[in-house]
Amino acid sequence: MVIGALLHFERPLHLGALRDLVRDRLIPHRRFRQHVVEASHPFGGPVWRQDVEFDLDEHVRQLEPPERPDLGALAELCEERLNHPLPSNRSPWRFELVQLATGGSALLARVHHAIADGRALVALLQQLADETLPVPMPATPLEQAPESVRRGSFFARLAGLFRLVGLSGDPEGLLRRPLSGYKHAAWSAPISLASVKRLAEAGNHHVADVLLAAVAGALDRYEREHGQVPQSVRALLPVAMPEITGGGLGNHYASVFVRLPLELADPQARLEAIARDMSSVRTGGQSQVAAALVRLAGSVAPAIERWAVRRWSRRASLVVSSLAGPTMPLYVAGQLLKSIVIFAPAPASVGLSLTCFGYAGALRLGVLADRAVIERPEDLVTAFEDAIDELGRGRADDVPAGASRRG
Repeated sequence: MVIGALLHFERPLHLGALRDLVRDRLIPHRRFRQHVVEASHPFGGPVWRQDVEFDLDEHVRQLEPPERPDLGALAELCEERLNHPLPSNRSPWRFELVQLATGGSALLARVHHAIADGRALVALLQQLADETLPVPMPATPLEQAPESVRRGSFFARLAGLFRLVGLSGDPEGLLRRPLSGYKHAAWSAPISLASVKRLAEAGNHHVADVLLAAVAGALDRYEREHGQVPQSVRALLPVAMPEITGGGLGNHYASVFVRLPLELADPQARLEAIARDMSSVRTGGQSQVAAALVRLAGSVAPAIERWAVRRWSRRASLVVSSLAGPTMPLYVAGQLLKSIVIFAPAPASVGLSLTCFGYAGALRLGVLADRAVIERPEDLVTAFEDAIDELGRGRADDVPAGASRRG
């Protein structure tokens, strides 16, 4: 379970400057100098050990392809690296820098979920910036468990548990089939985050409701174009639960199930249906139950935990994550950070992960799709952009979405 971040710089970022920043600002976190040692028997838990042969040059490297890539070649390179496993005998993270044909640089950061979840990864990347932002990073501003839910009543949590236990698995289809293990990747052009927020405000909805409706619209179009009759699928939606471990590095999310009604042809009808379901999730105790299950999973033997995660994740067809990063552009070693794309992982039985990330007023969608599920993820990206446009026609005057990028 590795989370990736693709950072695009307008001008060249030099390897030496990057290594100096990582050495000074990230290496002091002990997890960046430790690796995981698995137990020798199924009922023992993994432990963190100091990497006695730690070498920063092994973790912060420059890629040297035969030719400097343009955006299309960068897409292929990014995909290849995202499918390349991190060494098991080293601390599970790696920063890989590549110089682009356009004159700028791209940095692919990969960090295992055991070190940092999406929120923590963004906060760590922000530590590399030249100046600290005056406004602290939000937890998950696009969707987080409300305080009233995190402290919900016993009966709400009990009702949530019964609903989760009673969930059946999603039907077989384009998104539910045996997986190959190789992930294709793609990302969108920038979409105005302010426009998406206006869409949400116009209908008295949350931003996450609009994004999930756009995902449903994209999947509806994709399935129809591939000869399928769309039907409802279930998405796993990570929500921030800082009280799980108390904050800091690590994984502080629990996942809830949300139904995406693909069978509803009208975009506004889909949005209203998702908003109703999300309202039930926010108030019905499912977040509390999910957090309790995360705590329970961490206390059992790894073999049992892996079995439970596989069984639980089969109830969903995809993962949809949303994060908001800095609202103002960042500079790293004097170079403007133009864009950030996040690629969140998915459980082994789920073949599609979509991550919406906001940075400096722009929203980008990052896609990881098993090639047995979606062969051309850029088609799904285009469908997502068009779905936001469709939602905007009846609610807002201007919701721009640019052409897709393969990556």
